[in-house]
Amino acid sequence: PFLLSKFAAAQMRERGSGHIVNIASTAAKRAWPNASAYHASKWGLLGLSYALHAELRPYGIKVTAVIAGGMRTPFLLDRFPDIDPAVLQEPADVADAIVGILSVGGCTVIPEVMILPMRETSWP
Repeated sequence: PFLLSKFAAAQMRERGSGHIVNIASTAAKRAWPNASAYHASKWGLLGLSYALHAELRPYGIKVTAVIAGGMRTPFLLDRFPDIDPAVLQEPADVADAIVGILSVGGCTVIPEVMILPMRETSWP
């Protein structure tokens, strides 16, 4: 994400507008055992997103960090075979939410958004 954002931001600065969306995870907001490297990467991505937001905002470039809860993907289902797929959200639903974020008018920015499955009970 860092190198891609650096390249994209240069192009967006020339245009005077743009929007970078980084997909993080609820692991950027909490921690669980045996996933320290994953948590470190997601906390880092959230920090990068906020730093880019501060740096690029004066150039008309928006940056949004999407903190997505569990998604029904082959990767997650393979890694956690005991998880109930019914508590996960569809990736397409998260994509729809991102389309909504991208459609917000030019004078508004959403720096962070959390998108959770309705049946995920680990969040209030």
